[in-house]
Parts: sequence; structure tokens; C-alpha cells
Amino acid sequence: MSTASLTTPSAARICSRRGLTAAFALAMASLVGLPAAARANDHQAMAGTWQVISIDANGTLDDSENVRRIMVINEPNGDWALVMNGDTVARGTSFVDEETNPKTVDLTITETNDGNNVGRTYPGIYELGEKTRRVCLAMDGGERPTQFFSAAASGHVLVTYEKVEK
Repeated sequence: MSTASLTTPSAARICSRRGLTAAFALAMASLVGLPAAARANDHQAMAGTWQVISIDANGTLDDSENVRRIMVINEPNGDWALVMNGDTVARGTSFVDEETNPKTVDLTITETNDGNNVGRTYPGIYELGEKTRRVCLAMDGGERPTQFFSAAASGHVLVTYEKVEK
């Protein structure tokens, strides 16, 4: 994926559709980036490509075909790329703590197609199944969620993913 694709206008329109902000992009981002060998299990399990199945932002569920066009590519070194309709629209890094209950994640945006929110970190929680995962993040600087739930005006976004088999 080239950095040039971050400026694709169609990707920018999709990203802004239905209030998809950089915080939303983070929720779809990778949950890898573990520096400690003790955390290698989740680190390895999340490497690869994930398709978004549904997004629940502030209590509004979207499981449309447009949402299913969103992919996240997780690299074993902790980098991630958010891809919409084949165009890379955001990149970043993450840190997870799989020893907490629920497991926690801090997602940081390092690059976006519009330059907004670069450097921002969003706190969240995650759960990982064999071929699925869920991430719930606080948008706009809110407090880390404690449950996998997004209610109206909560400032939370809950994203469900399915691993793409090669």
C-alpha cells in the first residue's frame, strides 16, 4: 500500500460518511504492537487482514454493505492500515494489555488521508476470538469503556470484525 493512496478522494468521502471520524478509524485499526514476549499470543492472532462486520457508534448500529467494505491490515510489528474500497485512508500503531479484564488497547493515529487527528491516542477495550474480534473505543478523548456497549451519547464506538482467510 502506498502513501499516495491516502489522498484518494473517494476514500475521504467514505470515511466522512455517517460521521466516521478518525476515532472511528482507530476503532477499526489493528490491535497489535506488543513489545513484550508475554503478549505474543494476541499479537500473533491479530496479525493479518480483518473485515468490519458492524459498527455501533453512539448507539447507532451500521452493518450495511458499505461497512463490510472496510478492511484493517495488522502487521506483526504493531503497525496497522485502514483500507476502504481498496484505498488506504489511515495508518497507526497500537498497544494492548491482555492481562487486564477486559483487555485494553490504546490506538494512535500516525497518518490519515486528510491529516486530521494525527498523533491522537484513543483508549479502548477488546476481545479476541479465533476468527472474530470486538473493539470498543472512547471517541473524542473520553474515558476508556468498561463494557462492549455503545449507547446514545456515550462517545463510544463498538466495532465487530471477522478475519479474512487467504
